[in-house]
Amino acid sequence: MIPVEKIASSTMQNILLYIAIIGLLLVIATLIRLKVPFLRKAFIPASLLAGVIGLIAGPFALNIIPQDMMSSIGALPGQMITVVFACMLLGVKKKEKAKGMVKDSFAGLAWCYIASFLQVGVVCLLCAVLFTPLLGVNPLFGSLFEIGFAGGHGTAGGMAAVFQDPALLNWPDGADLGPTTATIGLLSGIFGGMILINYGVRKRYTKLLTEPVSGSDAKEVYPESTREPAAHTTISFDVVEPFALHLGLIGISILIGYVIVQLFGIVFGYKGLPLFPFAMIGGWILNGIIQRTALKDLFDRAIFQRIQGMALEILVVGAMASIKIPVVIAYWLPLLIGSVVMIALMVFIFFWLTPRVFTNNWFEHGIIRFGVFTGVAAIGYMLLRTVDPKMETDAGTVYALGCPFSSPFIGGGLITTAYPYIILSMGALSTGLVFCAAAAVLILLLRIFCWNKSFKLEQR
Repeated sequence: MIPVEKIASSTMQNILLYIAIIGLLLVIATLIRLKVPFLRKAFIPASLLAGVIGLIAGPFALNIIPQDMMSSIGALPGQMITVVFACMLLGVKKKEKAKGMVKDSFAGLAWCYIASFLQVGVVCLLCAVLFTPLLGVNPLFGSLFEIGFAGGHGTAGGMAAVFQDPALLNWPDGADLGPTTATIGLLSGIFGGMILINYGVRKRYTKLLTEPVSGSDAKEVYPESTREPAAHTTISFDVVEPFALHLGLIGISILIGYVIVQLFGIVFGYKGLPLFPFAMIGGWILNGIIQRTALKDLFDRAIFQRIQGMALEILVVGAMASIKIPVVIAYWLPLLIGSVVMIALMVFIFFWLTPRVFTNNWFEHGIIRFGVFTGVAAIGYMLLRTVDPKMETDAGTVYALGCPFSSPFIGGGLITTAYPYIILSMGALSTGLVFCAAAAVLILLLRIFCWNKSFKLEQR
């Protein structure tokens, strides 16, 4: 019989090995990303490229990374997403809302919920009338585009364990299709966003940008003389390493989330809840307490963001590299139809809804949301900075004001994680009708309170 201590030691060594492999893939991908002009112009992130390299090196192509090792690497995203969610609200300080932005903040928040509801509702209706009866697709497919497009690789990777668990959703294919839809969404956000921007420049829809853009002039490597601090030291190194202190707070947040999950099991007899959304609740509870005490000066939001970013990079590489190619090929038709419909839907929302609900700078308000709800927040801000390099419009501020009321719930939050369960309990048809109706109600509210009857598309 193998001693428990030896098994534990072997497990920890394997985890280090898997992270080392992901690190190697990230370094290779970063060097390629910096040297290949096409990737630079296309804004392809190194983590996505690293995942593709890992996929090619995996068991379905070159088989350099064997199946058993790739399966373990594919398990990392389920753990990393807990770290990502635990950091989401840690270190966030209370800020007063800027006057005069209430209307645009409400409009922007409604825009986000409309996009989220339609991403689920429309695909669920496709499942009910086409994918499930004719192609035999699991109705849970209806949740994948909101998970992938609005949630991104982080949410898709985190939901993989939930899809695979027989006690939860029990649909293993969803674990591979989630990162696939996230990749489609990310590429749609990058390429589609740049197409929209250049089209907007020609049509005079942009407020400040007057010339077409590409990624060739973007600064990617910062010389020592131009570097800015990525985080700030909050406590003396003689006391504790600041990153270690912040890691401790992340650990406490995860423990609070774990206790909540266990309490659900004791009180309601249900033990199938995923940990990561409750780790975010743990972080929210802990942050709410700390921000009301003198301890708030010990913590720097930027450090939490760096740790969150590192976990997210590992997550994206692991999720992409471990995709099972045969599963994706098996679902190629619903993926193709769903992707075309979803991209068309997001473009429609951008051009039809955005100028009707934002008083000024409609293109800038719309492009950040288009990027976020097809790719990730980083893509949204990248597109915004492309059209508004000096952040002269209020689009970024208005979006940030709405984030506390959207990010914890949709686009990878609590409601996103609940979508598959809602589909399981209500069915694809009812779910599709309910969320499309919810989107229609929000549009009606916007027509009552925020509608611009005499809007103009041209801003210059």
